[in-house]
Amino acid sequence: MNAKVNFTVKSLKEDMQNNKIIAEVKFDNYDKIYTYKHNTCVDSKGKYTLINGFAVYFDKSMTVTDIEFRYHVKSGKKRAAGNSNSSGKYFEPRTESQITAETEKVYEAEPIPTKKEEESILGKIKKEAEKHGEKLPYVEKEVVHHKEYDTIKTCIENDLPIYLAGSAGSGKNHTVEQVAKELGFDFYFTNSVQQEYKLTGFIDAGGVYHETEFYRAFTKGGIFFLDEMDASIPEVLVLLNAAIANRYFEFPMGKVTAHENFRVVAAGNTVGSGADESYTGRMVLDQATLDRFVIIEFNYDREIEMHLAHGNEELVDFIEEIRQVSENQMLRTTFSYRCISMVQKLEKAGMPLEKIMVIAVVKGLPKDTISMLANNMNGDDKYSKALRKIA
Repeated sequence: MNAKVNFTVKSLKEDMQNNKIIAEVKFDNYDKIYTYKHNTCVDSKGKYTLINGFAVYFDKSMTVTDIEFRYHVKSGKKRAAGNSNSSGKYFEPRTESQITAETEKVYEAEPIPTKKEEESILGKIKKEAEKHGEKLPYVEKEVVHHKEYDTIKTCIENDLPIYLAGSAGSGKNHTVEQVAKELGFDFYFTNSVQQEYKLTGFIDAGGVYHETEFYRAFTKGGIFFLDEMDASIPEVLVLLNAAIANRYFEFPMGKVTAHENFRVVAAGNTVGSGADESYTGRMVLDQATLDRFVIIEFNYDREIEMHLAHGNEELVDFIEEIRQVSENQMLRTTFSYRCISMVQKLEKAGMPLEKIMVIAVVKGLPKDTISMLANNMNGDDKYSKALRKIA
């Protein structure tokens, strides 16, 4: 009977005194690391321990060598695949017929809700509370994902090149790193490329080839993240297009075929339309380039902002409003996640709000720009009041 492995073994340690294996395990769709402490088992293939109904084999260096299905588990109740012998040193293996019989037994229990189900349940509770004019208290999470996280993950899993288009400081880099970590991909980062050799690498006068992040991702597998693609020179994008389309590339030392796990994610502040009021140094991306990518709009996410503000909704509302005012007045300003984080930390340290506005929010903007922002703010919160005082 086949079954899909739904976890990754992060580490294995041997407790020789108690003949146990201590395993750190991460399950799909869950951020928490779980610790298992199970008996050491042995069969004709070697030593193994049981985790969630699977036999996890390992070698002398405590490296996982194989994972085999043993039995279904749908609750915390598990049935071991072997019996302890008289010495207690190892578990004796069951016969093939015993294991086959074991796999036919499925223990029923209430299923654990998936991440999406949990979010759906929470959403219903929030809507019900809003009907009665109540607000649920903010519950801080250990890890927060951007609302486009699952979309990005699905595209990467299906080997679709991605272009993330969104405001500066909206967390594009961090989100792709999170996805890479969950999927077990190495992450390779390069900022806007202004010379071809920054992508292809080069051979120096001594005949030594100098690798790039792109080369490492292409040959070893992993996610190549090209930030500010709309600020890169067109010649580089032509080369990247060829690598994506052909799955091979002419590096300085010769033609190389792409690793099966090579993935490409690019990001920019525009959707390839060129410079605008806020991003003056951006280039127009040709349709051949854009056609290679799925395009995902990636902007500020309120849940991430609430996480950075530690539940300070008044601060988040202020930043969202000042962004909107700036956009309406066509001002060249940026109020990113970093702004929220700075304000939260400085306010917690006891710094006066007027000073915080000067050094962490308006940050050197001309006086008339600050006045325009302040005069168009409708909020009556303490942050808006502090902004008006310095205008």
